[in-house]
Amino acid sequence: MILDCLSKKPFSVVGHRGSSEGYQENTIAAIEHAIKVGADLVEVDVRSTKDGVLVLSHDKDLKRVFGMDMLLREVDYKQVKEKLPTLEEVLEVVNGRVCMLLEIKEADIVDSLVKLIQKLGVQSWCAIISFDDQTIRMVKELLPDVITGLVYAKPPGRIFDAKKLGCKLVVPHWKIATKKANDKSHQLGLKVIAWTVNDEETALECYQRGVDAIATDFPSMLVKLRESLLQ
Repeated sequence: MILDCLSKKPFSVVGHRGSSEGYQENTIAAIEHAIKVGADLVEVDVRSTKDGVLVLSHDKDLKRVFGMDMLLREVDYKQVKEKLPTLEEVLEVVNGRVCMLLEIKEADIVDSLVKLIQKLGVQSWCAIISFDDQTIRMVKELLPDVITGLVYAKPPGRIFDAKKLGCKLVVPHWKIATKKANDKSHQLGLKVIAWTVNDEETALECYQRGVDAIATDFPSMLVKLRESLLQ
């Protein structure tokens, strides 16, 4: 199902951290908005609290998003439950209505994340992505059939590394998702998800380079652009 979600033409739309169109990133409201406007996938960031609860948060602290000077790893979930959704409740709410990319921000949460995926039976519509090779290796050891993706931002890119790790996805910054790189990825059987694109001009450039999907903070914009290309 994940690979189907990444096969929409002319490109699939990924809501980055849900969406930022009037909603707080990495929240159920942001995800619901992305689903409503027609995103094919939603990407979220996963971390753990001190007491081992998996929550959605890009940053290791709450300063940028909430103005609170505290590290997630130093607080129990009850201290942040009003602000951060748990991954479990997010997966239960989404329930396969959209495919999801779960970005692991900390390698030591792999075991609990895999157990949660198995418990909820969401493997068909959830992929796991990470910047970290070892994190992906750990995931593949515990859950060999799950779809994984390697995220990277610097040239020359990591297409061959992703293939060696057993990934089905590469997730490059849009600037290094060149046509040559995308062609090579496709030759190796890899889907390409470019990030993070927040204007139509760049999105069109990515489309012309042959990416499979584009991650954006503004999914409604890219859904409309896609519709215009189909007319």
